[in-house]
Amino acid sequence: MKKKIIVISILLVVIVIAFFYFKNIFGWYEFKSNNYTLKENKSIVKVSKEQYSKDSLNLVLIIKNQINAHKNPYDNALRVNDKLEYINDSLTKIYIDSIFYSPKLDKVVFLVLVENDNKKLYKGMTKAMADGWEREGNLPYLGTHFNSSCFIAKRINGIFEIYYYGYSFTNSRTYKENSTALRDACLNHREDENESEKKYNVDDRRFWNSNEWVMW
Repeated sequence: MKKKIIVISILLVVIVIAFFYFKNIFGWYEFKSNNYTLKENKSIVKVSKEQYSKDSLNLVLIIKNQINAHKNPYDNALRVNDKLEYINDSLTKIYIDSIFYSPKLDKVVFLVLVENDNKKLYKGMTKAMADGWEREGNLPYLGTHFNSSCFIAKRINGIFEIYYYGYSFTNSRTYKENSTALRDACLNHREDENESEKKYNVDDRRFWNSNEWVMW
């Protein structure tokens, strides 16, 4: 009897730990109740882990090239001694937060987070100026911050062609804070029957044939 109680206790602990892990990693708590895409319109696409990993790596390399070329939204810079100093550079860390696939896997929406040292925001400032800026509630001199953006892409002859979709959130202190804000913007549109041009969430099956893809 005592052994049975111990086993049950261990199982309960494992279940609780697993719940909190998935709640925080995959955002169950935030998005289970707030996603406004109706169940009948949900786009449910099965993608293998191998495909997802391969696509993630390719998208990281594409974003790295965007950063190196200082393309929007990675063109934010400070003017220091009459020279532009870009915030995003070769030391910027890149994370593919999520990829949403069309049924044929030929179109994707992907959410990107980048991480930079806070020091980059203080370039050209004296220590006194930096201290004053920090006291006003800005990011601390030490540490890192996260920026995020949403892109849409088409797979053409096996290669992604991407387009900046326009959602961006900057200067978040944590990955989760930034990721939550971006997911909220991409997933939490309410449908408005009076809208002349529909705006669909990126997990809505109708999104893949919407006007967002006319540019191609």
